[in-house]
Amino acid sequence: MSVQVFFQGLILETDEFLSSGRSVRERASRVVHYSEDWPLGFLNSQGLPSLLLGSATPGQFLLVLPEHAVDAAREYFAAAAQDASREGLRLIFASTENLGTWAIIRERLWGELSQLESAPGAPDFQPFDAVSDEETAAEPDPIPWSVLRGNVDRFEPFLAAADTVETHVARSLMFKNFFAGELPRLTQGKAEIAILGGDGFAITGPWETSLTIAPEIARLFERFAAENLGADSAADGRTMSMALALPQGGETEGAVYRRCGAMLETAKTFLRGGFHLFGRTIEWQQLTEAEGIKDLALRLVREFGCSTQFVAELLSFYPEMQTGRRGVQRFERPWRFYRRLAVTLDPNERRSRSREYVKVRTELAAEVIGKNVGQARLRPTGRVALEWAYRLTQTEPV
Repeated sequence: MSVQVFFQGLILETDEFLSSGRSVRERASRVVHYSEDWPLGFLNSQGLPSLLLGSATPGQFLLVLPEHAVDAAREYFAAAAQDASREGLRLIFASTENLGTWAIIRERLWGELSQLESAPGAPDFQPFDAVSDEETAAEPDPIPWSVLRGNVDRFEPFLAAADTVETHVARSLMFKNFFAGELPRLTQGKAEIAILGGDGFAITGPWETSLTIAPEIARLFERFAAENLGADSAADGRTMSMALALPQGGETEGAVYRRCGAMLETAKTFLRGGFHLFGRTIEWQQLTEAEGIKDLALRLVREFGCSTQFVAELLSFYPEMQTGRRGVQRFERPWRFYRRLAVTLDPNERRSRSREYVKVRTELAAEVIGKNVGQARLRPTGRVALEWAYRLTQTEPV
């Protein structure tokens, strides 16, 4: 009787590859080509059913092969690896017989892959569509755009905990299928999906659009995880962190994607299910709160004629905006903050007689520093809201 063989493929350093060119989507299609198209092509060439491709997500695939097909698979994917190396990708693969428990089989596969990963022979990385800063700086974007990335928290431990190959395959495809089902509907006509992975996604588009998509995909993910994995939000794979990055100084899309990845890691460091944007990590549910604060700031400009520069001056209350330090909070007596806010908004106190103006101004101050009567502490949601409002004053007529 022929023995089944598990054949695992892995593409290394995909994030570096995706971030090194102008278009993340174009580069993602190359990763998909080697991790999905090539495996299906091999099965077709051998007359084997496509169901033997157990799982395939950008960057990895798992085939279940009859023993007689293994030599052909090694030859086929050696050619694929050479082809991939010419584009700056490194494809490695390993195989092992279906003997023992899945935990033992997985250990054998990943042991061999780890040895290959650490071995010399990585390709000389040559991005096929990279552009210089000078080129991008000369091409300003007509619409303020962004990169939004989301990633399932502690996905690797979640995947490693599978006790059978069937569970492993189901878990490796679970979130990819979720993102593939929900994101096209949420982004249709509004944003572009750059990549859909087994544990995350990236979209590009106007940053205001991304801010409407982010809480909705987070809400849907929370419901999906609760229905399929249980309500324990502290367990692996139950939460998703996100980050939003906007271009700076003529950055390419790939460069913004890379920086967004670093911001995503910051979010994961602070809390599971965090959303990092505009210099702060907040819970995604707090985005609605930040939007309300943003609306208060814009109301002072649009209804009461405050200078658009006052939002930038309010941002200067945050220490890192003055010194470059991050994560530092300023404490002071609330009355001092209110006084500074009043002077910033209306140095000549021309509007001080308007009750509605004073009400909005007071409400804005309370939302930015909180309700603590003993001391003022600048809130993360306030920082997000003011940055949000400031960017709108720079891109929209007020």
